[in-house]
Amino acid sequence: MFGHDLELLAPVGKMNRLQAVVDAGADAVYLGGKRFNMRALRADFNFSDDEIKQAADILHQKNKKLYITVNNLYNNDEISELGDYLFFLQDTGVDALIVQDTGVAELCSRLKIKIPLHASVQMGIANLEAVKILEENGFERVILSKNLSLEEITAIAAGTDLGIEYFVHGDLCISHTGQCYMSSFTASQSGNRGRCQKPCRWPYQLLENNEEKYNEYQYLLAHKDLCLYSHLPELINAGVSSFKIEGRMHSPEYLSFMVSTYRQALDRF
Repeated sequence: MFGHDLELLAPVGKMNRLQAVVDAGADAVYLGGKRFNMRALRADFNFSDDEIKQAADILHQKNKKLYITVNNLYNNDEISELGDYLFFLQDTGVDALIVQDTGVAELCSRLKIKIPLHASVQMGIANLEAVKILEENGFERVILSKNLSLEEITAIAAGTDLGIEYFVHGDLCISHTGQCYMSSFTASQSGNRGRCQKPCRWPYQLLENNEEKYNEYQYLLAHKDLCLYSHLPELINAGVSSFKIEGRMHSPEYLSFMVSTYRQALDRF
């Protein structure tokens, strides 16, 4: 079926989620290790090195793919350890790295790491010129900014041979593609280092001229969840080939339902 030319990409935060999304019809899974990814505050939703090996074995036996998030921003004193981690992931046989810091691409080139690179949504890629730079730097796929219009996605896909991935379901951040300093200002924890305290999910009181405009605290900065289920035909026609569900910290039941729902929709094409 044509639908199986379209990749359904599911999040996994723990081993018991892995089997749930595979059984529900995911073509590929993305997850993070204990180091170097954007879920630093919840280590229990990151995979140990041994678990990454197990996940790779399980997925590859079922002809599924495993993508690892290496999507933080890194300091000079982390590069040596990061290189060791990249060699480990290559030896494990992971199918791609999801990368924000372009220094990772340079490091892969220098170390002759052959794992395909996917440009993280955290890069904020929103135009064809940026995609061309990714092409020049050896990337194979771009996860486009959530802030693009359908027309912009179509124009980018038409101008590149890179795979086009797009988020179709899950949380939306108030900031521009997650490039946010709000957690740093409110809690001294950087969202761009994987330590976001999610202040846009907190309730706030609205003031006007330093006086209360409303008595109740409200979720004034919290977006409703993204849900593009009904827009899959337009996204397919626009050139999107990988459809990504957000939510590495959700329950197995939630993920199973979401993956199976989108699987059935994509298979209709």
